[in-house]
Amino acid sequence: MQNVFLAIGPDAFLLKDFIDQTKKASLAKYGEFAVQTLSAKDTPLSEVITEISTPAFFGGKKIVFIEDFPPPASPKLSEAKKKEYESLTENLKNLPDEVVIFVISTNPDKRTKFFKTIKKEVSKIYEYKPFDPKRDISKFTQWILERVKKYGAFIDLKVAQFLHSFVGNDLEKLDKEIQKLAILTAIKGEQISKENIIALCVPNEESADFAFSNALSTGNAEKIITEISTLSKEFGPAMVWNRDIISSIRTLLKVRFSLESPEEKSGIHPFVASSMSRVVKKFTPEQFQNLHQFLMEVDIKTKNGTLSLSQEGSQFLLHIQKKLYLFFS
Repeated sequence: MQNVFLAIGPDAFLLKDFIDQTKKASLAKYGEFAVQTLSAKDTPLSEVITEISTPAFFGGKKIVFIEDFPPPASPKLSEAKKKEYESLTENLKNLPDEVVIFVISTNPDKRTKFFKTIKKEVSKIYEYKPFDPKRDISKFTQWILERVKKYGAFIDLKVAQFLHSFVGNDLEKLDKEIQKLAILTAIKGEQISKENIIALCVPNEESADFAFSNALSTGNAEKIITEISTLSKEFGPAMVWNRDIISSIRTLLKVRFSLESPEEKSGIHPFVASSMSRVVKKFTPEQFQNLHQFLMEVDIKTKNGTLSLSQEGSQFLLHIQKKLYLFFS
């Protein structure tokens, strides 16, 4: 299979992006009549076999992208379908010299005979796996930097890290947000900034508490108290406690722990850790221990029903505000 290339997932976005770029390059080099896309799922396999066995109509290279092949594990293949796929696999071994094939599958069944044959004999395998949210943070950042450049925009490293922490790990979502940011900054002739991101981008669920965590990272008692009041008016005490205060203070405690034990993986994005660490260093371990104890006690009360945020929410938040004001003053 000298002219056959295998492109597989499981990351559908990275795989699609690779195929889109490859198609674009092929069209630019060989022209639209030399590039074809077929689906092994929707096109009769006899037609696929005929197409890959036929040289280009006007001569020269012929590039064929066969999608959905090798097939996924589900639905289960009939014996007749298996034979068709085996026939297609055999035909890939005897292509005209000018025909180049990309077989594409997001999640192929790697147990099948035809997958094993293709994997063993193809010229090259392109496998796209999702970035690991904990181990591959630098890959996310590098990907963002490259993506921003692709769309003709500019962003510095710190802001790229912030964009990742704000939007999250979904590459497709990140790509859409980067496109929006690129359009805006191109119009204004600016570099992408944190302010642009906050104004334009949709935060992921984990960063939905950004307004409060941002206030918390300043270490300014008045800003923290003011933000609690603002959020409470908009979302209510229960949501502010559960979504904003608990998660942000826990992040603060994780940052404290990571500073004490740097060898341990905290799973916190570098941008968030950097912002929070400036505040963390101002306090002693004993102060954090007291804050953690207070947090645990309140959390238990809200979960076992001894404290009802729906009935006592406003009074409760006042108590929290006083506690945090004393801590950060």
